[in-house]
Amino acid sequence: MKRTRTTFAILAVVGFVLTLAASALAQAQLKAPDDVKTALRLLVQVSNDFKRQITNKNFTRVPHEYMEYTEAADALRMSIKDEPANFKMRVETRLKAAVAAYQKISDMSATAKDTDVDKLMAEHAKAVTAMNAVFDLFPADMRPDPNLPPPGRGGRGRSN
Repeated sequence: MKRTRTTFAILAVVGFVLTLAASALAQAQLKAPDDVKTALRLLVQVSNDFKRQITNKNFTRVPHEYMEYTEAADALRMSIKDEPANFKMRVETRLKAAVAAYQKISDMSATAKDTDVDKLMAEHAKAVTAMNAVFDLFPADMRPDPNLPPPGRGGRGRSN
C-alpha cells in the first residue's frame, strides 16, 4: 500500500514537472516573439508615462495614458493570437487585471477630490504589480527593463 502511494506521488510530481516544462517550452517558442516583445515594451512605456503624469500633477493627461495602455494591451493580444488557447487565456486573465488597475488610476485622476499624488502613486504601484504578473508569463529575455528610457526619446543621457 505504501509503495503504491509512493509510486503515485512520484508519477504525479513527474507529470507536474513535464507540464511545467511543456508550458515553458511553448512560451519560449512564441510564434511572433518580436511582436510580443514590442507589445510588452509598449505596456512599460505607457506605465512610465502614467507615473510621469502623476508626478507632474498633469491629471488631465492620465485618461489619455489609459487609452494608450488599452491600445498596448490590444497589441499584446494580437501578438499572441496564434498561441495555444490555454496560454492566451492565462495572459488575458492577467491582462484584464492590469488594464482594470490602470483604469482605476484614470478614473481617480478625473475626479478632483481624488487627485492626491500619493493615492495615485499607490494605485500605480498596484497596477505595476498587475502588469508584472502578465510579464511573468513570458520568457525573461522578452521582458523590457522598466528603467531604460524609451527609444527615440533622449537615449542614454536621459534620467527620470
